[in-house]
Amino acid sequence: MPIGVFLLQHLFSNAYVFISPQAYDEHVKFLTGLPLVVFIEIAFIYLPIIFHAVIGLSIIYRGENNFVDYGYSRNWLYFAQRFTGGIALIFIAVHTYTTRIQSFLEGQEFTFEAMQQILQQPAWFWFYVVGVVAVCFHFANGIWSFLITWGIIVGRKAQQIIAAWTWVIFVGLSALSIAILGKFI
Repeated sequence: MPIGVFLLQHLFSNAYVFISPQAYDEHVKFLTGLPLVVFIEIAFIYLPIIFHAVIGLSIIYRGENNFVDYGYSRNWLYFAQRFTGGIALIFIAVHTYTTRIQSFLEGQEFTFEAMQQILQQPAWFWFYVVGVVAVCFHFANGIWSFLITWGIIVGRKAQQIIAAWTWVIFVGLSALSIAILGKFI
């Protein structure tokens, strides 16, 4: 739950780029200037992500993919959830280091211009595109899996409706994420 809320908040914060580079910089400055920001980041962002990653890696290690033998869509989505989780983990680690940790260690504020310099390099831009799409898929499909696994949505028709809504969430968040990246270049 905290990771999903943070993802939505992070996209909302990055959407300040649609207003102007200055609005983005001011919002980043506001967020990084919050009292106890390092504690907040560790307790409510980094530790939940690490916990989720450890659980996810154990599921990947213990899980058995059978999408080749049984071509059902849910088998493919089971595989895709694990695959995008791995991509998301790498992306989040690199993104966190290059944007938050590195600027913190260097005592510099992260700015629109800094992100623009990163994304103007084609390899980095495409790394970010693949990363944000993986994160968005993992989030949306994770909602579906959570609702089914925990018995919140049990009927076949309800599961189909939720599946459609989670695809809308995936496509919508991916489009927003890519549009945000585009504003930096």
